[in-house]
Amino acid sequence: MPTPGTLPTAILERAQRLFLAKDLNGFADMFAADGTHELPFAPPGVPKFLRGREEIRRYLTSITSTPLELTGFHGLHVHETVDPEVVVAEYEGRGRVVSSGRPYRMPYIQLLRARDGEIVTWRDYWSPLSGIQALGVRGLVPTIVRTAAARWRRGPAAV
Repeated sequence: MPTPGTLPTAILERAQRLFLAKDLNGFADMFAADGTHELPFAPPGVPKFLRGREEIRRYLTSITSTPLELTGFHGLHVHETVDPEVVVAEYEGRGRVVSSGRPYRMPYIQLLRARDGEIVTWRDYWSPLSGIQALGVRGLVPTIVRTAAARWRRGPAAV
């Protein structure tokens, strides 16, 4: 029987708090050893599928220095499903462009599957175009994507 802290909704809320606090190691620790983080709409150069806690950690630590600073999640709606391990969350991430201070907003839909208090699947649907628009970059891969992709390709020693 799951305890309140191991329910998918509680895990989602804790994961969001860790992410906002920039505790990406703590966020990665929430994943099962063989958990997956999927980014179906990731732009070229950014992985669409990560398997395993350590691969997820490596990716997360590669995105720490970005031109977009996330400051909050707003309008969170969590939808429970017929599968007690799965919830779907809809919300808006808000933040600022570091170089200009200009605000940005990015809609998210996430599917979370949790088992035994750990994240088994985190499927992250977000639009890279929101980041491109916030940065004012048109027709180019944004700095955030180039930076993360370059670090990802260099491997663990680069992060």
